Amino acid sequence: MTGSDADLFKDIDPFFNPKRIALIGASADYRKLGNSILMNLLASEVEIFPITHSRDHVLGTKAYPNLSAIPEPVDLVIVAVGAKYCASLMPEIKKAGARNAVIISGGFSETGAEGTVLENELAIAAKESDIRIVGPNCVGVSNSRLFNGTFTMMPERGNIAFVSQSGALGGMTIYTTRTKRIGMSKFASVGNSADVGIVEMLDYFRQDSKSTVIAAYIEGVNKGRELFEALQRAASKKPVVVLKGGRSEAGGRATQSHTGSLAGSAKVFDGMLRQAGCVTAPTLDTLFEVCKLFDYQPLPRGRSIGIISNTGGAGVLATDAASDLGLEIAIFEQETRHELSQVLPPMASVRNPIDVVASGGRREYRIATELLLKDSNVDMLLVICAVPTFAGMTQTEHAAGTLEGVRMAAIDKPVVGVWLAGDVGKPGKDLLEMNRIPCFDDPSLAALCMMRIAEYAEFHQNP
Repeated sequence: MTGSDADLFKDIDPFFNPKRIALIGASADYRKLGNSILMNLLASEVEIFPITHSRDHVLGTKAYPNLSAIPEPVDLVIVAVGAKYCASLMPEIKKAGARNAVIISGGFSETGAEGTVLENELAIAAKESDIRIVGPNCVGVSNSRLFNGTFTMMPERGNIAFVSQSGALGGMTIYTTRTKRIGMSKFASVGNSADVGIVEMLDYFRQDSKSTVIAAYIEGVNKGRELFEALQRAASKKPVVVLKGGRSEAGGRATQSHTGSLAGSAKVFDGMLRQAGCVTAPTLDTLFEVCKLFDYQPLPRGRSIGIISNTGGAGVLATDAASDLGLEIAIFEQETRHELSQVLPPMASVRNPIDVVASGGRREYRIATELLLKDSNVDMLLVICAVPTFAGMTQTEHAAGTLEGVRMAAIDKPVVGVWLAGDVGKPGKDLLEMNRIPCFDDPSLAALCMMRIAEYAEFHQNP
């Protein structure tokens, strides 16, 4: 860690690892953000000091009229009061011992000229008091191992760090990732970025040992060169997956009114991401699916893919999707084809994609998985299953066979599942996911994620 890296880490770390937090604007009224934030904080592993003028207890916790009444110094202050009061709080925050504040409050540059004046005043006051601020106009920050300083849900515990320019979108994404059981390490909604922005968060997450992958939702760019360099530094250490909002002209105009920043050309931005060694997600739904594959599986040596299926149609769709994206459909070694022909039914296909046919079960999946992983022409394996409900087969036997094949091959190559049949396929899908094999509902989504890890591996292994 360089001197400047260490300084930045020290500056930003209290946002994610505080011991004591004060909440200005704590409320007993369930319709107010100060109530939602307080409820989340009280379920956390840190000491909480609610600040409110109106009562001496909030949600059963002792409250204080102001920061100076708190008996101990605090590390982080979360602010959820009107925009016009925020700048004047900075000297009080400094006196309370904190050097970090999250400004949840809206009503700043995103609202126009008057709000821009308030935001400039806030930024100047923070600088004069030597306070680093996240926000304003944001959802907050959380560390899934410690505390939730937002008014949205706590993410599942995991290894993906997520920085978002849009607060509500970031917050809603947490609900989606919880449903899909995708874990996050840390979440930061940077809002208008009057001080700390995406650049600093990328530099912090790059150094954070609890984060193995970085996800970013970016709308506008004010400091293009700084952002490029931060993305490049981060992507040289761990995968960075970016979803860009404001790609169209109309979307760019919406960006300006949303977070008060400029969107810029989509083509230029995509080129910058490629040059920085990052990968892109085309949609919100794919952002965390790509991250999940990076988190769960090793990087491939190349872009050559082997496909196993028990339904010819899904194998064809997967082959089409993989080819369209630029993945190579592996040509198996002669020995692999020979061994497959010895164990699979006569009507099975032993060329890529392998079709073990509908009668293929645990044994066929185990053998095909092991043989393909051992084949030197295969860099990645895609295992597809249309879960049968006939011939006495169980809902999990194909998944169990795949896992056995992976263990027997004992070779470090990425393995991805596509389990079809909705609820019928879910037990098998869950079994694979529990064993950190990401499992998708659609062959084209699996192919997209596999292409992204291949792109990242190619850039960083042979820059």
